[in-house]
Amino acid sequence: MNGPAPMAATGFVMALPGPVRRDLLARGQARSFSKGQIIQQRGDVAKEFWYIESGAVQIGRYGIDGRLILFAMLGAGDTFGELAFMGEFSRAVDAIAGSDCILIRIGDRELQSLMDADPAVTRLLLKTMALTVQESFNLIEASRNLSVPQRLAQALLKLCGDQPDGAEIMVTQQDLADLVGVSRVSLGKALGRLQAAGMIEPGYGFVTIRDGAALQKFIAD
Repeated sequence: MNGPAPMAATGFVMALPGPVRRDLLARGQARSFSKGQIIQQRGDVAKEFWYIESGAVQIGRYGIDGRLILFAMLGAGDTFGELAFMGEFSRAVDAIAGSDCILIRIGDRELQSLMDADPAVTRLLLKTMALTVQESFNLIEASRNLSVPQRLAQALLKLCGDQPDGAEIMVTQQDLADLVGVSRVSLGKALGRLQAAGMIEPGYGFVTIRDGAALQKFIAD
């Protein structure tokens, strides 16, 4: 079973210059979500986009059997929902709190007030959006040439953030299989390869990162 590479977050807010980013987030509204709580649903009118202050968010689509097909797992500093919001079209995916999390909601009022305060911000926002979307496409294109174990390593590094060594990622093997776009059997073989190399240690419902640098090198090789 071949599937898409892990979906990349655009990191739209984090790509903005520091002063603009801080101003935008200060105008937003902090919202708390409990693990499993629905943040947005496919087909919703996009009235806002979200910046993840803390915690994790699952992005995917619910199938007819009620199971979530996972496209991405996002963490602190990631952004989601901005494309539908700025394009003024309906949500294409569901978003669920993967853990207790705090999100910053940014809607029309917050964005407009920022642009009114500094007209030059409008062009900067458009340029930043274009650049971050292009980076996402570049990442997806590069991932197509990776083996299944390399794609798994890439997904695990994305999930564990900036400090991988010792990180314990709360994720099931089915979630990882959906994320990497492979069957459970292929995912199990890839986990076994990374475990045998001393890079990770799988557990029940979690994966511990043993050597983040080795995972990075493995992807590059």
